[in-house]
Amino acid sequence: MARINFVVPRLHKHQFSGGLLCVMHYAHGLARRGHTVSLIPIAPSETPAWFTPLDARVCTRSKHDYRRAMRRALGTWLQTLFAPAGKRERNHARARLFANLAVAHTSKWPSEIKLGTRLYLAREHMPEADVTVATGFETALPTALYGTGRLYYFAQHFEPYFKDEMADPEAARREAELSYRLGLRLIANSPWLQQLLREFSGCDVARCPNAIDHEIFRGEAEPRSLGSEVRIISYGGRNARWKGFAEMAEAMRIARSRLPDKNLRWLVYGDSLLPPDNPVAPYEALGFLQPPQLARAYAEADILLSASWYESFPLFPLEAMACGKPVITTATGTEDYAHAGLTAEIVPARDPAGIAEGIVRLIRDDAYRNAIAARGRQMALSFTWERSVQTMEALLLDDAAWTQSARTHAPAPR
Repeated sequence: MARINFVVPRLHKHQFSGGLLCVMHYAHGLARRGHTVSLIPIAPSETPAWFTPLDARVCTRSKHDYRRAMRRALGTWLQTLFAPAGKRERNHARARLFANLAVAHTSKWPSEIKLGTRLYLAREHMPEADVTVATGFETALPTALYGTGRLYYFAQHFEPYFKDEMADPEAARREAELSYRLGLRLIANSPWLQQLLREFSGCDVARCPNAIDHEIFRGEAEPRSLGSEVRIISYGGRNARWKGFAEMAEAMRIARSRLPDKNLRWLVYGDSLLPPDNPVAPYEALGFLQPPQLARAYAEADILLSASWYESFPLFPLEAMACGKPVITTATGTEDYAHAGLTAEIVPARDPAGIAEGIVRLIRDDAYRNAIAARGRQMALSFTWERSVQTMEALLLDDAAWTQSARTHAPAPR
């Protein structure tokens, strides 16, 4: 059995992203298969309460731990100033003081010092391993410098696109672009990302599709007609413009005007660019939902609407499919499961009129809506964590499996 390290961003006790949830599933699944798995956060973290049980080990200390360590280091350093300590001991005490200060207050520093704290934490907590896996652009350089064994980068999006969400966009862009050129073996989670990373890095890129928890997200796609009230659920997109929330709002406005006989209730979970009472398309805010709550929200909805400019294996359309719901989504990054007119209604990105057309079509055409819901549910059932963990295990531990996956051409979007 292998020792496997996953280098991850900050872990919060209650909140998480879809990408981080997938990493936790891989870590847990590999540990259940007998491997020794460690999670190494590059920022002070808490043990996540949102993923239990977790068989992998979390190698971290909390921000409060580092503040206590900073105070202890300050006392030690002050003692060296007034005691007959050697210069080497004094310098060591000062270095520990400033390292703990930087880590304890990392959010206050410029990007270059934040990078230094990430490297420091990786070196401080990274155990020896046979495989080390970066899981985001901020974890790539720590993995390249301090990872041991085979070095991989499991990419779940093209992260230069996220630069405007960061405190220092230009530094984030540079670091994200560099992350694909550090010599780490690249694994993408979607055909779109696989091809994009091949073109950007000039390297072979393997692929491992993610999955969903079918114990949570499940339901029947029962044929039915819609009444006068239609409930459409969407993810708010955490204030990221590329999640397409502004376009969804305009599309909902158009759809409401074209269907005056229908009451289109728009249910939105997570943060979004517009407030619930916005003048374009008011919606009902559901807040941040844990997976069981989200599954109930899908069950109570009639249609899932997503209109991201680009995604890379987003979970929420697949989750809704597994719950038996018809899905409207864009094509980029959903190629593995969203097939136009078969398992999903595919709409053009950044095109409110085109998105509205998809909404209207699904509401008006009962037979079509019921058919894609049924086929979508069948498609979703094939994406299991057992299969995805087995694929990841082969890519990380079997050179032949990685080479075969990396040299397979990504399928064209459907």
